[in-house]
Amino acid sequence: MFNQSYKITAIILFLVFLSIGTSGRLNERELRHKFLILSAGDIKYYDRQESAKKRLIKEGDRAVRFAIRYIGRKSPRKARAIEWIAVGVGEDAVQPLNYVLANPDEDNAAYAAYLLGKIGSKSATVPLMLAAKSHSEKVRSSAIGALGSCGDTAAVPMLIEALSDSLPSVRRKAAHSLGELEDERAIKVLMPLLADSCGYVRYAASYAVSKIGGDDASGYLIERLQSDSLEDIERYHIVETLGLLKAEDSLPILMEFLEDPFYLNRGFACQALGHFRGNYEVANALKRSLHDASGFVRMMADQALEAIRNE
Repeated sequence: MFNQSYKITAIILFLVFLSIGTSGRLNERELRHKFLILSAGDIKYYDRQESAKKRLIKEGDRAVRFAIRYIGRKSPRKARAIEWIAVGVGEDAVQPLNYVLANPDEDNAAYAAYLLGKIGSKSATVPLMLAAKSHSEKVRSSAIGALGSCGDTAAVPMLIEALSDSLPSVRRKAAHSLGELEDERAIKVLMPLLADSCGYVRYAASYAVSKIGGDDASGYLIERLQSDSLEDIERYHIVETLGLLKAEDSLPILMEFLEDPFYLNRGFACQALGHFRGNYEVANALKRSLHDASGFVRMMADQALEAIRNE
């Protein structure tokens, strides 16, 4: 009799425990209702969206698995809602998104790569590296762009390889990702991209080199700047990058450019010098450039002095 009573009590306790563990979870209908509120365009739902978002994020990967069913829909509001949930959930969203990343639909896979980049988890590095080998330009570009946010330098060799991709968007994202990872192995291979045929690739390379920094960066740039084979466009970006680096060893050559016969060289040198705060010699040189014969140079000198004052 005692044993039977004990068994009944144990069963009851087990069922109570089970109900406590699941009572706070949303069922399928409730998940759908919260998601539709979050992705609604009707103004009458706006005051309920924040609470819906918080509740869905609390559900963790269950909410992510539900939300990704809508990834293929051509709705910006649903895409925004999926992003809110995935980023809010964070690490637990990575595995469900990895399944979408392997989806044969390139739009879905590219969006999953974008979301993994927004989450920025190292656990997404290997799946993204695999996606970066995709034949789809859209998926490849999105995966390369996401790798920079994962913080894993294991991706550096692949990103360096992607700098030679035929697609400008891939080269730009590879350069940007290398800048985010700040690995000095990338410095030398980023230099040629300062002369890339595509403007936004050049700017991404300049950003990356300045973000990585280090003595090697300014050394390579100064050496290249003194080359006789330098094209004008590459010279402008080298000067720009030296300014972003704030490298003291570049000051003599930047100051020298203020006396260059070509007004664009003088103007971009002013822009670069605008990054050197607290140097009276630089400030005085820029003030003299306010009287330059070229309106472009005067404008750049004025903007540089304003940047120094406000930095």
